[in-house]
Amino acid sequence: MTSIDRLCPPPPTGPSTDWPSVEKSLGMPLPTDYQQMANTYGPGAFCGFLHLYHPHASTPGTSITGSMPATIRAQLQHDLDSGTYPVPHDPQHLFVMGVTYNGEYLFWLTEPAGDPETWTIATNEARGPRW
Repeated sequence: MTSIDRLCPPPPTGPSTDWPSVEKSLGMPLPTDYQQMANTYGPGAFCGFLHLYHPHASTPGTSITGSMPATIRAQLQHDLDSGTYPVPHDPQHLFVMGVTYNGEYLFWLTEPAGDPETWTIATNEARGPRW
């Protein structure tokens, strides 16, 4: 049992997900640990605070395969191009994978593109320029 399992016991069963189809629709592979967590817990929030995007999410705003990842990426590109807020990474290499109740987004830094097991996580300040 991992630390998260002790702090937040998973439900008896999680949803069945066709990960090859999800990855095909996204055009990229996903980290194994994310898939394991998504399989174990399913869609929803941890303590009503952290929403990990999930293929079976009940709203488009928290679906990893919905429109939100592309919308956020377009906003980051706009911020970078206009100089509105600093964006420390190329927006094309940032993929949103979660959001907090406060509005901070969690991103995978998807470099190298074909090796999701080496991706790191970046987060931004809600309603502000800091990363």
